[in-house]
Amino acid sequence: MELLEPGPERAPFGLRAVTMVARAAEHGLGVPQRAMLNAAQQLVLHTDLDVDTLPPIEPEELARHFDDPALARQLVRGMVAMSLAEGPPSAQQVALVKRFADALEVREPAVDVVRRLMRGRMLRFRLSFLRHSHLRRYLRNTRRLMGGIAPIIRGLLIARGVLGEDTRTVERYRALGALPEGTLGREFFRHYTGNGFAFPGEKDGFPVGALFHDFGHVLAGYDTSPEGEMKAAAFQAGFTRNDDDDFFTALFAILIHTSGINMAPFEMPVLRGRIGQGELAADVLRALRRGAAMKVDLGDGWDFWGDVEAPIERVRERFGVPPLQAG
Repeated sequence: MELLEPGPERAPFGLRAVTMVARAAEHGLGVPQRAMLNAAQQLVLHTDLDVDTLPPIEPEELARHFDDPALARQLVRGMVAMSLAEGPPSAQQVALVKRFADALEVREPAVDVVRRLMRGRMLRFRLSFLRHSHLRRYLRNTRRLMGGIAPIIRGLLIARGVLGEDTRTVERYRALGALPEGTLGREFFRHYTGNGFAFPGEKDGFPVGALFHDFGHVLAGYDTSPEGEMKAAAFQAGFTRNDDDDFFTALFAILIHTSGINMAPFEMPVLRGRIGQGELAADVLRALRRGAAMKVDLGDGWDFWGDVEAPIERVRERFGVPPLQAG
């Protein structure tokens, strides 16, 4: 998922539209919305406009300036993200996003998903989200790595505690702790044990097909705090080359960690408007850009076992992971 820059001619028009969505929030243009607008101006638009004095814009005028389909879709996605800055979107926000999307001729599934959220149709909202989300990729990867449906079912039963642990699988992951310091596998082992995570094959273990997300944490250097998870999700969205679920990867973390809508099957810390804290909004965009700079999509057929014994810095170099401080 590449972060496109619209250029100085288009940027003010896009900013006017997104600012309209921000102002239509339940509590108006607040700290979270301002943080997201400032981050967009700093890192994508390269403008320094006063959002309090920006005039509104009609959808037809916006469409005249955003005739590039890729830029138009990114703009609509930015509006969707803005509508979730500190809770479910307001009816006015959803209506605005829909009007802009129609004028831009953008068919973005996330628009319909957040409309269901706004209406309080939670079951339909969750099902619609799952239909488009990265969780489908997790299942495909799990099937590929485990060799079929039966091992997946068995793994789920083990994770739920219905069956006893798979000792052989667990020991394979625990053995990563014996690898030399500085290897990818040793850093992954430290990431898991340091956070108290269960290995695949244990009760509450993460699905094998989703482990590339945790390897992404390790390669990118993001922790597992809510802020770290937002950056890790943006990083994953960046290196994801599948247009069907790249945005939904970032949206998953936005919904949980700044909208207060828990999409995970376990309890998560909730703080509406978290995106407005410090430099988090800018850091999330930097993380997306870091992921987009990578040479590989970790979720598309990567066999991490072939790299666990390699020095992590060598893997980062081969995959094209930009240094953390470079943003």
